[in-house]
Amino acid sequence: MSAPSLSAPAVATMPRPTAPALAMFVALLTGATCIGFSGVFVRLADVGPAAAGFWRMIFALPALAAWMALEQRRPVTGGVRPSALGPILLAGVAFGFDVVLYNASLQFTTIANASLLGNLAPVGVVLGGWLLLGERPTRRILGALMLALSGALMLVLPKFASANAIAVAPNGPFGDALAVGAAFAYAGYILAIRRARDHADAGRISLISSAVCAVFCLGAALALGETILPQSLQGWLAVIALGLVSHALGQGLITLSLGSYGASAASLVMVWPALVSVLAAWALFAEQPSPAQAFGGVAILAAVLLVRKG
Repeated sequence: MSAPSLSAPAVATMPRPTAPALAMFVALLTGATCIGFSGVFVRLADVGPAAAGFWRMIFALPALAAWMALEQRRPVTGGVRPSALGPILLAGVAFGFDVVLYNASLQFTTIANASLLGNLAPVGVVLGGWLLLGERPTRRILGALMLALSGALMLVLPKFASANAIAVAPNGPFGDALAVGAAFAYAGYILAIRRARDHADAGRISLISSAVCAVFCLGAALALGETILPQSLQGWLAVIALGLVSHALGQGLITLSLGSYGASAASLVMVWPALVSVLAAWALFAEQPSPAQAFGGVAILAAVLLVRKG
């Protein structure tokens, strides 16, 4: 929303957001804040990356089921049209890839790098809209994509100069590559959810896609031989917080707001969880961003802001 012009007549009424638009923006920002703590919760959990994703979905399902039940009590509700089932299933699988890759990246890189590189999701949204939907980006959007890629290179390239650049080691390029993969998986999730929201209610979409994601994550955890059951009280509290805070509240509010704002505006607000993640990791795990991380992160976040069309 643009600021009012300073040259407008004094008698002109200053435009203000309507209540629904303002409520949706608050929902978007609140959801983004909750998602920002997901990296911290994963670090505190004592299970594997895919298992953490499984528990995140499991503890979110009751809250999402209650949300769907409240939607069904409304006099008019869209339910789920047959045309929405495909996008919803695709959203669940895409989010499963996103969760597993992002959680795994936290074992090999910092929360800051994982979160900032995860903000390349708008790049995937724009490219997906271009290649799959025929939506050609403007020159400004193309410039924003170049800026985002430059920022990503600033985060990753310094690691290739170190002696352990090729090794799968903590704070190495392998973790950054997983985070980039998670970003593009999340872009697929955004595109699928946006399509599904044209034909189904937000609560029902969140419940079904989360159930699909839970099955995907459990299968991945079993295939990878991960520790599935938390081994401590801290582990249980961490996965519960992942489910209730980061997913049921955070992802649910994002899904709800997509029906009013669209994917581009959701991508705009995705800059906020990255900042929350960086500050939380700095405070809790002493992961102080380096100058390269700072400049690269600013470039990525600036690019995400430019992606928004208005």
